[in-house]
Amino acid sequence: MKKSGLFILSCLLILSMGYINLSAGSNQEYSMNKELCAKYIKLSREAVDNGNLPMAQAYAKKAVQANTWEMLAWANYNDIIQQMADNGDIPEFGTVVEESQADEGPSADGGTPQLEGC
Repeated sequence: MKKSGLFILSCLLILSMGYINLSAGSNQEYSMNKELCAKYIKLSREAVDNGNLPMAQAYAKKAVQANTWEMLAWANYNDIIQQMADNGDIPEFGTVVEESQADEGPSADGGTPQLEGC
């Protein structure tokens, strides 16, 4: 009787610890800005149309940072990277590249760059 009682008690303790762990993880909220993501996607496509792939890459990267769950943002970013690779604009792996103005992250409203995303 004592063994079965200890077994039931230990099972209850293990289950309660798992429940506490799961409920603590579910309280985490993610802030996904869909409107900002759509605006950055639009700006990146405009930059591609104008032939400015580094700026398009920067906008596409900001779109992914604004909403990491948006598949269209990832597809847009991948397309731009592929175009840059096809044009030979991406250096070989391991080469040092100076940071350009595009890497500073343009803002969607045309103002000064701000730190956003991850």
